[in-house]
Amino acid sequence: MKLDEAQVDIKIIQDYVPVGNSNRPAGRLVPTSITIHNTDNDSKGANAAAHAKYMKGPDAQKRKVSWHFTVDDKFVYQSLPTTETAWHSGTAAGNRSSIGIEICEHSDMPDPAAAYRRAALLAAWLAYRLNISVPDGILQHHDWSGKNCPHLLRTNSGKGWKDFVKQVQKFYDELEPVDAILISHHDHDHHGASASTV
Repeated sequence: MKLDEAQVDIKIIQDYVPVGNSNRPAGRLVPTSITIHNTDNDSKGANAAAHAKYMKGPDAQKRKVSWHFTVDDKFVYQSLPTTETAWHSGTAAGNRSSIGIEICEHSDMPDPAAAYRRAALLAAWLAYRLNISVPDGILQHHDWSGKNCPHLLRTNSGKGWKDFVKQVQKFYDELEPVDAILISHHDHDHHGASASTV
């Protein structure tokens, strides 16, 4: 699968936490890992859009909580740029080095398996683009703070987590760069730079 095809398949909607909100710390992030979470919210309607809305509200600011992506069975909502830190890992080290992905678990989600597939593809796509190691750079919230999260993937003696990482690895191995021809610029280029071959 080409990178652009994967991006279309993921269905990312950018809905950023406003600049200046206390839970958008705006520290520089050069990610070396991706941290997977479950939302721990099984309330009806607690989908990706609802969590993105929550993150922009007063309770999330008061609790100083934020993450980069929320995934459900239909969409991915991006709440922070991947170049900015978020407060999701429970540790300063994790927040400074890792992208946070929350996977929804609301009781009325029609297709939970589709949410995990979408999250695995998102993790693979991000890892490919940002040069993050797979599988070593795909972590659990538990790896940072010891919290039982992502709690649904950690059940069944960890088999759920192992299967998820295998899915990330499979997507990662299948990703390919977008086809693009080599171009060159000429002396009469309107940008004013001297000619050079790309």
